[in-house]
Amino acid sequence: MLKVCVIGGGPAGLMAAYTASLEGHQVELFEKNKQLGKKLQLTGHGRCNVTNNCSKDEFFKHVVHNEKFLYSPFSQFSNLDMIKFLKSNGLPTIEEDHGRMFPGSNSSQDVVLLFVELLRKNNVILHMDEACTDLMIEDDRAIGIKTNRGSYSFDVVIVATGGKSFVSTGSSGDGYKWAEALDIKVSNLYPGLVSLQTKEDFDLAGLSLSNVGIQVKKDKKVLYKECGDILFTHEGLSGPGILVMSSYVINKDPRRIILDLIPNKSVDEVDALLLERMSSLSNKQLKHILEMMIPKRLVQYIMNQLNIDVNLKANETTKAQRRSISELLKCLSFEIVNFAGFEQAMVTVGGIKTNQIQPQTMETKKIKGLKFAGEVLDLDAQTGGYNLQIAWTTGYVAGSTIKEGAN
Repeated sequence: MLKVCVIGGGPAGLMAAYTASLEGHQVELFEKNKQLGKKLQLTGHGRCNVTNNCSKDEFFKHVVHNEKFLYSPFSQFSNLDMIKFLKSNGLPTIEEDHGRMFPGSNSSQDVVLLFVELLRKNNVILHMDEACTDLMIEDDRAIGIKTNRGSYSFDVVIVATGGKSFVSTGSSGDGYKWAEALDIKVSNLYPGLVSLQTKEDFDLAGLSLSNVGIQVKKDKKVLYKECGDILFTHEGLSGPGILVMSSYVINKDPRRIILDLIPNKSVDEVDALLLERMSSLSNKQLKHILEMMIPKRLVQYIMNQLNIDVNLKANETTKAQRRSISELLKCLSFEIVNFAGFEQAMVTVGGIKTNQIQPQTMETKKIKGLKFAGEVLDLDAQTGGYNLQIAWTTGYVAGSTIKEGAN
């Protein structure tokens, strides 16, 4: 039996503490907050999108950075294993759109309570409201930790401190600081899954659009191209499509985002469709014809952009004006001023470099008995339960691979 320390009571830490206790080790979990799973309880608007019910290959398509690192961990504990785990412990899940899985109770608190009960049954010692201040390393081996209450000796230390997103929940980047002090490489950190601010001033806040083509450019180089749902805000753009896009490009200093409002048609097809409707409704105002294609508020914005009279009738519209409208519907461009910061970020992009970690065990290559799991690693994914699953998986591997004589 080994003495195991887990730092952090989020999803990765909870799973690591539980799986380590299943191996018969003496486990102690340290959490700086007064409650476990503080950030976990906020996910999914309090419902907790615990994972995604998709194939392994499909899952990896939604991992933004370093998906290959997850191949080995997923062979030990996958998203489908997580669904089975919850069901076997009395918390069945329900599936919603795009494979998103939620606890049947629709309460993230029930997920936390499940782990609290499992840890209690397995005699895991909980140190609540006790912040770890440093790691104790001797001869390239983890030997314990220091906290705001004293020092503790351990055989294995698992760091599951989270990233820098949702700082109010305790994710203050401690794990990165400790890693860098030990010369364990950390990649640059950026807020992930965030909205963006645009230079343009528009009165479109609250307007949402489905299945919009999203393209991000820096100079002439295309950095990102995909379709998704967007939401106009008072400052710029948000919505699932924008959040996902941000994680791919936030560290590339992009300058422009281009929206394709009718992605299933070419500009010539849009022009032909517009001509057809204008011909059949020649006495109707142009804006009313456009409202058959896009929302009313957006029609006003587009006509203002092109300096076209909002009262212009279809039979008064020139070919050049019609073409300019068609082109703008296919290429509505905004200048990106900034992305939201860590205070609004759902995840952290960057972290402990994966080439510093053994994927089979989550142990660092430099320090024996020291492991990292969860968001503190340079792993992030799109929305839909993928990021939580990365935490469950890496936490599971970190705890379940602790063997006497091997650590």
